[in-house]
Amino acid sequence: MTSTFRSLFIALLPLASCHSHIATRQNEGPGLHTLTAYAPNNTKYNGLKVEYGGYLNLFQEKTGQYCPGPPLVPNCPNGTDTVFAGTFYPSSMVPGGQEFFVDVDGATRITVQHSHSFPPGSYPYYYGWTWTALSSNASSISCPSNSTLYNCGAPSGYFTFKAPDGPPSYQGGLKACPNKYNTNGTSVYAVTPLFNLTGCVELEGLATHTYTGVNPPVWAY
Repeated sequence: MTSTFRSLFIALLPLASCHSHIATRQNEGPGLHTLTAYAPNNTKYNGLKVEYGGYLNLFQEKTGQYCPGPPLVPNCPNGTDTVFAGTFYPSSMVPGGQEFFVDVDGATRITVQHSHSFPPGSYPYYYGWTWTALSSNASSISCPSNSTLYNCGAPSGYFTFKAPDGPPSYQGGLKACPNKYNTNGTSVYAVTPLFNLTGCVELEGLATHTYTGVNPPVWAY
């Protein structure tokens, strides 16, 4: 499917169609979870928490969030984690919810509040992602357990990415790359056919960790 046709197809989907997938997505694969970088052969990146701040970011202690506060929202959630349910359904309180997608250049994004609209050429949550479960007896991963930037607990599995419209030689993948807007930041990028960033670190995937905290953790990301 070409990116042009895919974008047109998505644009024509009714809003109700998006909502019909929510219950299914929350019960799929890893259930309610947080993410970490999955790079077993890289002790610096393995276990780094993945937190949202315009992109899925690494080396970020807690998630970026927004809540309008009183009188519209008397009690704003005070969670600190970026949480997904099933297949990348962002766990947030905002009416109408939010959606996760990979932009055409590989940036990993969440739509703005109340929105289910994806940019032209982008890959909505239901394109390209594969989740592989790990053994229920999986041990904790090797990473700096005394740092708030890491989650060294045992992952339940991990996600990998491969866009469905790549050429025959295309392999897909995930990388940690310099943030476009913050020279000190590092973001998770999916390797799309149009991905062209340099100076990146290859990740084997994004590990999923069962989440048991306050839910939803934020009003909106």
